[in-house]
Amino acid sequence: MGRLHTTFSPARVEGLKLWCIRRQQTGFQGRPNKPTDTCYSFWIGATLHLLECASWVDKLWNTSFILSTQSKHVGGFAKWPDTHPDPLHTYLGLSALSLSGDLELHPVHAALNVSQRTVQWLHHLHTTTPPHSHSM
Repeated sequence: MGRLHTTFSPARVEGLKLWCIRRQQTGFQGRPNKPTDTCYSFWIGATLHLLECASWVDKLWNTSFILSTQSKHVGGFAKWPDTHPDPLHTYLGLSALSLSGDLELHPVHAALNVSQRTVQWLHHLHTTTPPHSHSM
C-alpha cells in the first residue's frame, strides 16, 4: 500500500481515475456496457478513494442505487433491484454505503475492506511486543 504514485505514471493514474468514474451510471458497473451492480459500488468506490478522488462520485445516485437493491421482505442487498439478496452483495453494499459517508455505519478502510476500528486493532497487535516464550 502507498505505492500508487511510484508504480504508475501520472498519466496512468489519471486514466484510471477517469475509467473508474465513467463506470458510474446510478450505481457502478464493472465494465462498459454492463448493468450496474451493488458490489461495484464498493470495488469502484474503494478504488476512487484510494485514488484520492472519491469526491467525484455522485453519492446520492450511488446510495439510491444500493438502497434500491435492498429486500423489503428479508433485508440484505442484492446484485440488482428486484432480485434476491445474498451475503456478498449485502456486505459490499454496506461497505459502499460506509465509504459514501453513511454516519450510521462504522467507517471502512478502502484498501482492506474492514472497519477502521479493525485496522486500528490490527495495527495495535502488530506494534506491541509479544511476550517472550520460555523453552522447557
